[in-house]
Amino acid sequence: MNFLPRLLGLGLLAALASVLLLTSCESTRNGVGETAVPSKSSSTGGEANSMSRPIAQMEGDKVNFKTPQATLAAAFIRQFGDGTVIDKIMVRKAPGEPGEATVCFLVGLGLKDGNFRAMAVPLDLSPDGGTYYLSASAARYVISGVGCPACFFNFDRSGRIDGTTCSENSDGGTCDLSVVSGNSLFTNQ
Repeated sequence: MNFLPRLLGLGLLAALASVLLLTSCESTRNGVGETAVPSKSSSTGGEANSMSRPIAQMEGDKVNFKTPQATLAAAFIRQFGDGTVIDKIMVRKAPGEPGEATVCFLVGLGLKDGNFRAMAVPLDLSPDGGTYYLSASAARYVISGVGCPACFFNFDRSGRIDGTTCSENSDGGTCDLSVVSGNSLFTNQ
């Protein structure tokens, strides 16, 4: 009887580890049966404004967070506002065409009632090219998984999110993507 909580914890840890390992590999697959209406109004590549918050600096593939990950996780939990628990924060570069500006997303991964949840928000690069900022006008890309242990964001050639993929479609699991304009990750602190 004491093994069940440990087994569930190990299962969750394994699922999150597989998300981290497979995210970059899965991001180029076309989603089957998923729906998305990506917003072209997302805030990417613009100048940092007074409503922006410094999130991270990227040095190659290394991320140096300017805002603590625990603070970011709490902000994602508040933004979801529905009982979703975020336990993994990352900054991910979107695949793109060579020679084009790199698009980066702040991503929060977690669970709600045992189902996978994730939110990605595009980040703005500072004019000096050193720091990525989160703007309140940036769109939110929200994944809600049902019967799927992990979901992945799909990207178009410009580095915009345009769909999702379930890590295992054997049992009919789905990953639904919704795009919401704006965010209040740090506006109500």
